[in-house]
Order: sequence, then structure tokens, then C-alpha cells
Amino acid sequence: MKLKAIGAFAALVTLLTSTSVFAAGDASRGQAFYATCGACHGANAEGMEALNAPALAGQEEWYVVRQLQNFKKGIRGGAGDVYGMQMAPMAMILPDDQAMEDVAAYIKSLGK
Repeated sequence: MKLKAIGAFAALVTLLTSTSVFAAGDASRGQAFYATCGACHGANAEGMEALNAPALAGQEEWYVVRQLQNFKKGIRGGAGDVYGMQMAPMAMILPDDQAMEDVAAYIKSLGK
């Protein structure tokens, strides 16, 4: 019985940590959301050194989503994180995780 429970737990952990847990993003919907992002990160997600906005092109979708979630939850962008404090309110514009995934899909479609 213990072995069965351990196997079920391992399968659950694998499922929860795999990128397949995320719903597929819609790049065309993400393009509309990205319009605001492009003001700092560039039209092609190339980044803007003058604004200290990093390039997003070439980033993995899961990473973009995770960082947006972290900004929205206040994990990033707290006191002492000057540039993160600029990004945190921008993440709040995205209404839900699906919108974040859509933006990530759009960024991925831009290539590197």
C-alpha cells in the first residue's frame, strides 16, 4: 500500500512540475496584451537598456509566465527592487494566468 501511495505521489509531482500543466497560450491574443509591454521591452521583445528593461525574446514560455506571476503576487518587485517595482504594476494589468500565457506565447513567436 505504501509503495502505491509513493508512486501516486511521484506521478502527481511530475504532473504538477511539467510545463504541460500550463494551458497553451494564444499568441494572437497575447499580441494585444503585449502592446503595453513593448513600451519598455521593445516591439520585438529585444529589451531597452536605457530603461533597464531586459530582452524577453528567446525566453521560455514557462519562465515568462512564472516571472509575471511572481510580480503579480509581490514575490518580485518589493522594497529595494527599483526596477521590479516598475514591473509589478504592469503585471497587474494582466487579468489572469491565461493572459500571462498568451503574452508568453506571443513573445515566443517573436523568436530570438
